[in-house]
Amino acid sequence: MKDSKIIIIGDAGRGKTTFAEKLSEKLGIPKYSTDDFFWEVKFSKPRGQEKDVEMAKEVFEKDEWIIEGGTRRMLKIGMPKADKIFYLTYKNIFHQIWVLYKRNRSRDNENLKNLFDLIIYQIKKKYKLGINKKLESFEEMLAPYEDKVIRMTSFEQVDNYLHG
Repeated sequence: MKDSKIIIIGDAGRGKTTFAEKLSEKLGIPKYSTDDFFWEVKFSKPRGQEKDVEMAKEVFEKDEWIIEGGTRRMLKIGMPKADKIFYLTYKNIFHQIWVLYKRNRSRDNENLKNLFDLIIYQIKKKYKLGINKKLESFEEMLAPYEDKVIRMTSFEQVDNYLHG
């Protein structure tokens, strides 16, 4: 059976979008991003929870899809329907900060304030601090679907999967 319903979930800066694009090209399956549902105007004007969830549900009703992102409320809807779920994570928070720093410095449209805000947000999310105390972790979300989860902690593992 062909895996035609795929979720790619993971930490910021982990390569979800790049992996989804390459996997989409390899398998000939359309790719979607939760960012495209979440933002009416990319990274500046959110759409609203009802609308973004509705858009995600429409994709999950299709026969084939690859959807990537980190917006839990949208991804959770598709997990029961997914054939495979890739969880891209870091070995530790320091590795994530280093990758986010390198990404930030390579992009013309980002600055150190963007980087600082993102790092603080990621630390709060990872360690359930502030408003994130009740936020379900990726591990908690994935627990009921262990039989279809593939964990990847390095860019090398992603490359091996794509080219292996």
